[in-house]
Amino acid sequence: MSSAFHIHIGGAGIMMGDMLWRLYEKEHNETTLKSYVYQQVDGHSHPLTLFADLDDRMIQEVQRNKQIQFKKNSFLYGKEDASNVFSRGCYTTGKDIIYEGLDQIRKQVETMDRLDQFVITTSIMGGTGSGFSSLLLDRLGMDYGNKLKKNGFIIFPSLGMSNNILGIYNAMFSIYMTRNYFHSITMFDNQSMYNVIDQQLDLDYVDYSHLNNLVAQTISSYTGLKRFNNIDNSKFFSSLCPYPNLHYFVPSYGKMTLINDYTRQEQSQNEFIKYLTKKENKLYQSPNNPQHLSTTLLFRQKEPNHFYGKFNQTLQNLTHVYHQSPRIFQCNSSNYQVLSEFAQMKQTGVFFSNDASIINRFKTLGQDFDKMYVKRAFVWCYVREGLEECEFSEGREALAELTSEYSEVIKEDAPQNDFEIDNE
Repeated sequence: MSSAFHIHIGGAGIMMGDMLWRLYEKEHNETTLKSYVYQQVDGHSHPLTLFADLDDRMIQEVQRNKQIQFKKNSFLYGKEDASNVFSRGCYTTGKDIIYEGLDQIRKQVETMDRLDQFVITTSIMGGTGSGFSSLLLDRLGMDYGNKLKKNGFIIFPSLGMSNNILGIYNAMFSIYMTRNYFHSITMFDNQSMYNVIDQQLDLDYVDYSHLNNLVAQTISSYTGLKRFNNIDNSKFFSSLCPYPNLHYFVPSYGKMTLINDYTRQEQSQNEFIKYLTKKENKLYQSPNNPQHLSTTLLFRQKEPNHFYGKFNQTLQNLTHVYHQSPRIFQCNSSNYQVLSEFAQMKQTGVFFSNDASIINRFKTLGQDFDKMYVKRAFVWCYVREGLEECEFSEGREALAELTSEYSEVIKEDAPQNDFEIDNE
C-alpha cells in the first residue's frame, strides 16, 4: 500500500503543517485509506511526517498538542535559527542537522510498503524555508531519485506586504530549488490570502491561523483523493504541466462561511464554479488577467456526483492557451474545519490553474532583487555564511530562465492580452 510522507520546514512551514495535521485528525475516522498519511501500529495512528527547523520554538508549539500521536523522530531541530539568511540554512547551521534529518525520514519511509510522494510545506522568504529546504531537497533527490514526486505547497513573497527585508534575496535563491527539485509547486502569498478572507468573511481580525487554514484545506483536498476515494493522485499535477519546468500552480479555495452566519446558503453548481474561477479569489494574485495553460477543478462533497461541472458553461468558456478543457475531480468527504469560527460547508473546492500571468510576479521579484543587489545591500550577510557572491548572479539567471520558458509558451497570445514579457 502506498503512502505519502509530509515534510514541514521552517517556522511558516511548521505552522501550516500543524494546521494540516489537526485537520487530518478531524477527518481520520471518515478516511477509507488511513495508512496513506499515518503508520498504523497496534490500533494507534502515527503521522508520517517530519517537522524541521533550525531551532525548537515553533516545534514546541506543535508538540504541545498531545491529541496527535507524533513519533519522536517526527521532529528535527538545531540550536540556533537561520536569522532569515538563506546561506545559514543551506551552508552552515543547516548542514549540522541534515544527516540526522535524512536518517529520520529514512526510518519512517522504511515502515511503508511503498513511498508515493513527498508533500512539502515551507515559505521561501525565510532563511530556513529557503536555505534548509534547498539543502534537504537536493539530498532527497540523491537518496530517492528524481522520479519520486515532490509536491510543494509554498508561500512566496507578497506584492506589497513583507516583514522580512531579506525575503527578496531568499526567494531568489530558492527559484532554482522550486524549478529543479520539485515536480509541482502550489503557490500562495500572505497578502492574497488576506484579501480572499476579507472578501469572504466579516472578521474583526485575520491572523496566520486563518491563512494556514487555507493552505491546509488545499492540501487536504488534494491528498483526500487517495485517502477517501483511493484515486492515485501521484499524477494529479502532471496534467497541469505542459512542460516539465512549468509546474507552478495558483489555487483558489472556497467557500468559507462563519459558523454564526445563519443566513448562509449552499451555492448551486453554477454559482459555486463561478465563484471559484473568479480572479479575485486566487490565493496568489497577479495584477494581469489570467493566462491559463491548463486548469483542474477539485471539488469536495460527501455525496458522489459523477456529472459535476461536466457541462458547466463557466468552465467551458475559460480561455486556455492550448484550448484544452478543465479536468474535474471529486473528493468524496465531508468538509471539516479546525477553526471553530468556520462552518462546515456541504461543498467546497479548489480550482488549480497553471497561470502564465505569474511571470509578471517573477518579473517584479527580479526587479526588487536588482534594486538591492546593484547596491550590494546585505550581501555580506550571505557571504560570511559560506555563500559565494557569484551565486547571486546564478540565482538571477535561474529566474530569467524560468521567465523565458513561460514567455516562450504564451508569446503568441501575450500582445492581445496586454502582457509584458521580460526576456532578460
